[in-house]
Amino acid sequence: MDKARRNTRQLEVIWKAIKDETSHPTADQVYEMVREVTPKISLGTVYRNLQKLVAEGKLQVLTLGRTQHFDPLVRSHHHFICQSCQTVYDISVDSKDYVLPFSFPEKGFTVNSHELTLHGTCKSCSG
Repeated sequence: MDKARRNTRQLEVIWKAIKDETSHPTADQVYEMVREVTPKISLGTVYRNLQKLVAEGKLQVLTLGRTQHFDPLVRSHHHFICQSCQTVYDISVDSKDYVLPFSFPEKGFTVNSHELTLHGTCKSCSG
């Protein structure tokens, strides 16, 4: 099998593993998922292909501390992180439910986008 075809197959395996994933996996977690299908794949290959999917706009990166998590939900949304179990949840907030200034003329800023990450305790950990 030539290198280009192998790279395409590896990218497809990685995309198939993550495209419906809601757990916001790290590269290490994606690596473990795809090794079940492609045992000889390397962590470096997984990482490079995740970056390629980010560049193509199929994934977004959520950086928590020093760790990158990958999210296939690329439309505008926010996140909730449980401080007990470290689970990352997608949350949708209707813009009419809150007001966020999108320009700060006194500072000379114009806001083009924003990210909102809420931290707290999830229902499972609240007991």
